[in-house]
Amino acid sequence: METSKDLFKDLEIAEKLFLDGSIKNAQKKVRDVYNKTKKIKKIPNKLRHKLNAAINQSKYFDEISSFATNPKRDELITNVKNLIDKPLSDPRKHARAIHNIQGQWQLLDTSSKSASKSQWLNFNELTNKAWESCKEYFEEMKEIKINNARERHKIIEEINNYVMENQKKWPSSKVLVLYLKKMYEKWQNFAPVLDKDLNNLKTLYFASRKPINDAITKQEKINKENKELLILKVNEINDDDNKICIDKFNELKNQWQKIGNAGRKYDNALWSKFNKSADRFFIEKKQAIAAEIEIVNVCIKDLQEDKKTFKEIEKDLKELQNLKHTKEFKEIQSLIQAKKVEGLKKIKKEKILNYKNIYNVLIDKDLKGSARNFFEEDIDFSYKNKESNLEELISCCVRLEILANLDSLKKHQAKRDSIQLELLQNKFNKNINSLDDIDSVISNFIKNFSANDANNEHKTLWKRMEKCFEELI
Repeated sequence: METSKDLFKDLEIAEKLFLDGSIKNAQKKVRDVYNKTKKIKKIPNKLRHKLNAAINQSKYFDEISSFATNPKRDELITNVKNLIDKPLSDPRKHARAIHNIQGQWQLLDTSSKSASKSQWLNFNELTNKAWESCKEYFEEMKEIKINNARERHKIIEEINNYVMENQKKWPSSKVLVLYLKKMYEKWQNFAPVLDKDLNNLKTLYFASRKPINDAITKQEKINKENKELLILKVNEINDDDNKICIDKFNELKNQWQKIGNAGRKYDNALWSKFNKSADRFFIEKKQAIAAEIEIVNVCIKDLQEDKKTFKEIEKDLKELQNLKHTKEFKEIQSLIQAKKVEGLKKIKKEKILNYKNIYNVLIDKDLKGSARNFFEEDIDFSYKNKESNLEELISCCVRLEILANLDSLKKHQAKRDSIQLELLQNKFNKNINSLDDIDSVISNFIKNFSANDANNEHKTLWKRMEKCFEELI
């Protein structure tokens, strides 16, 4: 029996637990001390005062807990009522929603003071009522599960019959594996089943498959032994003429391919060992591969150091015969592709800059030499224009925005609709002379531009066109 001194120490532990925030543990310790004091005839005043203080502290935390959690419990009750008034169309979602609410209620009970009796009775009554909308669904599910169990029994019977028909002379392991796979897929189609049926069905199912699995294991063992024998035969091949050795190996290889699977654990390893046993017959080929690998490594270095162009490298690689699927060949191909992309980016950048420079050339004749030769005649034509055709310039800008899939100004929407219709008709009629590419549109802009009346509106149109260049090139 514990002494007053022991109980006093327990209360000090409870105080520390309260301070540390371990409220539930502290309250439990206080209850334990209280129950133990009932067995003591005379409680010292000091212990009684300390116990009363601890009890008051415990009640204080209960009040705080109730104050915090009761509104949450009221909210959960409201949520249940909503489910009763408006059940979810999907019964499974409805059931999950009820489960979720019940889980939150239980969490409140474990983390704080339990709900009052009236609160609990109200919540329990409402949740039972909320479940009623799922009742029909669960009854249907029960029937489905019962039927699934019935169908699974049929599958088991089917497997048992297959065993009876084939056990005297089993098909190949490959056929048996495919059969089991088929029956498993069929088995999975009839899920779920009732919990009470699950274990029994599993036991019967695996028992029905066992004779087939045993037959597969037996065949795989024989196949393993036969393949090991062929590996020994490869090791015994010995002829001065390397071609004869390779022919003998290929003959054994044909025999190997007629043997069934040796099992997942061994088959790949045996195949690797079989081929490795013949490595000595292919020394010449290996040497050729090694020489080509060296060529590729040189090409990689040349490409990385820009000693050769990717086109020159591609020409060198055409001579290779044995490296199409090696990591070295993949690496050089990857580098070539990177160089191509890099080159295309550079060309693209230069092209965009050249296009953007055209407007400067139109404004300043001294810059003519920096324009693309493609537009030389158009630029000369522009220099001779006395004034710009603003409508045509706008059309060029809008046309390019359509091609680039960029928005036009609202005030140009009517013109955009007209041009889109024109482009559609040209496409339908297969009109190759239409202004449906970037160079044609730029050419038309240049021809309808004059530096004599160039203004901010013209410049703004060109800036809009520059955005299109970046999208189209």
